[in-house]
Amino acid sequence: MDVPAALIRLGISGQRIVKTFKLGRSEKLVLVIWICFVVRGCFYCALLPMWEGYDEPFHFAFIQHVAAGKGLPVPTTPVSREVQESLHLVPLSWQERLHALAPPIYSEDSYWQLTKAERKNLQQQVRALPPEWGMQPGTAPALYEAQQAPLYYWIMAVPFRLVAEWPLAARVLFLRVASVLLASLVIPLAYAAAGRFFAGDTQASAIVAVIACMPELMIDISRVGNESLAIPVYSLLTLLLLRAVQRGGSRWFVAAGVVLGAGLLTKAYFVFAIPALLATGAYSAWQGGAQRRRIIFNTALGTVLAVLISFAWYWRNHLVTGTWSGEQDAAIAAHGTVSHVVGAVGHVHWTGAIASVLISHIWFGGWSFLKLPRFVYAVFVLGMGAAVVGLAKAVLGHRLRPGQLVVPLALYGFFWVGLLCDVLAIYIARGVSASCGWYLYALIVPEVLLVTCGLYALAPEVWRWTVLPGMTVAFAALDLYGAHALLVPYYTGLISHPGAGDLIRPAGLSDLVNAGPHLLLARLTANRPAFLSPEMMALLLLAWYAATAVCVAISYSAMRRHRRLDQPEMAATVIR
Repeated sequence: MDVPAALIRLGISGQRIVKTFKLGRSEKLVLVIWICFVVRGCFYCALLPMWEGYDEPFHFAFIQHVAAGKGLPVPTTPVSREVQESLHLVPLSWQERLHALAPPIYSEDSYWQLTKAERKNLQQQVRALPPEWGMQPGTAPALYEAQQAPLYYWIMAVPFRLVAEWPLAARVLFLRVASVLLASLVIPLAYAAAGRFFAGDTQASAIVAVIACMPELMIDISRVGNESLAIPVYSLLTLLLLRAVQRGGSRWFVAAGVVLGAGLLTKAYFVFAIPALLATGAYSAWQGGAQRRRIIFNTALGTVLAVLISFAWYWRNHLVTGTWSGEQDAAIAAHGTVSHVVGAVGHVHWTGAIASVLISHIWFGGWSFLKLPRFVYAVFVLGMGAAVVGLAKAVLGHRLRPGQLVVPLALYGFFWVGLLCDVLAIYIARGVSASCGWYLYALIVPEVLLVTCGLYALAPEVWRWTVLPGMTVAFAALDLYGAHALLVPYYTGLISHPGAGDLIRPAGLSDLVNAGPHLLLARLTANRPAFLSPEMMALLLLAWYAATAVCVAISYSAMRRHRRLDQPEMAATVIR
C-alpha cells in the first residue's frame, strides 16, 4: 500500500474514533457541571479553616504515618509531632474530642478574641513548623482514626510524598483538593446511573446538577477524609447493580463484588452493601427465568470476591479491637452482654437519633456543629417526607416498575439499618442517641434517584419537569445562606457561641456590611498557604457564585428541553 493511501485510511480511522467519542449535548453539560463541582469544592477547601473538617487532623496524621513507611497505625498510635504542635496553634472546631487536649487550646470563639499581635505570633509559629516533624511521632493525642479501613490512606500517601517538604497549611490544602477531585467522580457516575435508571440523558444531567449544589456534601468532601473515596465507590456500585438487574446483565454482579471489596477497604459501613447485593441478586434470580442459575452463580461469586478482597483487613480488626468493624463505639458495645445490648434498645431516644441524622445530613457546618434556623430544616424534612409519601403512593398504586427500583431501595434501606445500629452502639458507648448524617452522602446517588422518583409520583404531570430545577434552587439557596450567615461570619470572628451550648445566631446582612469585605477576606486567609491571599479568596468566592449559578441554569435548561421533546412519560423506566 502506498503512503498516500495509508494516510487516507489513517485519516478515516481517526475521524471514526473522534466521532465515536464525540460528546453529545447532555454529556457536554455534565462536563460543565463536573468542572463546577470541582470549583465549588475548591472554594470550600479554602474556606474551611485547618482542622475544621470532621476528624481532619487524625485523617491527615494517618496519611503521614503511611507515607513515612510505618505501615498501618493502631488506635493507640499517637499523631505526628507536627499535628500535635499545630493543635495548640490554630483555632479548633467546636467539638469535645479536640477540646479535651491540654492547654493552650483555642476555639474559633477564643482565637478571634486574641489581640492582632497574638494571632500573628501564632500564625508565624504555624508557618515555622518543620515539615520533618510530620515523620516523627508525637506524644498525644492518639490517632483514633486508625480504626478506618486503609484504601484512602494508601492512595493519598502517594501524592503526599511529592509535597512532603511543603509547609503544613499547603499540604493540608493540597490533600483537600486531591480529595475533592477524587470525590468529583460522583458526577459522571451519577450521570451514568441516572441515565440508566430514568432512560433519559436530559433528566440525568439535571440530577447531577442537584448533587453539585449540595452544601453539606461540599463540607464533607472538602477536607482530608475517606468519605471522598467512599462516595464515588458507592456510586460505582450503584451503577453496576443497575446494569446487573437488566436482562442478560448478571455478569455485572461479579464486577459489583469487586467494587464492594474496594468499598469494604474504604469504610466499614460498606458491610451493609453486602445484604443489598444479595437482595438485588435474589430479585434478579426470581425474575430471571432460564438465566436463574447464572444469576445466582454470579451473585455468589461477586459476594465471595468482596469478602476475599477485604477479609485480611477485618481479621486484623478482630485481632486488634475484638470487633470486626474496628470502630471504637462498636468495640465498646461488643464487650457488653447480649441482654445489655437488647436492653439498650428500649432506652435509645430513636426519634431524637433520627432527627440528628437528618439535621447533620441537610446542613451541619463541619465539626463546629453550626446549625441553621429550625424552619430551614423543617422545609427540607417536609421535602423528604413528600418523597417518601410519593414512593409509597406509587408502590401501592402499582405505578412503579420494581426492576430498577430494587437497587436504590436495597442500598439505601440497608444503609439506614447500619445507621440505626450505629445509633445503638453510640448509645451503649457514650449514652448519646445520635449518629452522623453526613455518612448518607456515600448513598447520594441512590438517595437522589429515590427522592426524584417519589416527587415525580406525587407531582402533577404538567409540573413534573420543575422537580429537579426546584431541588437545585433549594440546595443552592441553602448553600448561599449557610456560607454567608454562618460559615464566613463564624470563621472570621463576627459571631460566636453564646455559652457552653452549640447554638449560634446567624449573622445578618448588616453584620457582613459593617465588617466589610477587606476584613472578612483577610481573616479567611489566616493559617492558609501564603499564596492564598485576600485577592485569591475573592476570586474563589466569585468562581463559587458563578459555578452555583451555572448548575442552576443547566438544571432548568435541561428539564425545559426534556419537556419540549414531549417525551411520553417522565421516569419512563420506573413510573408507569
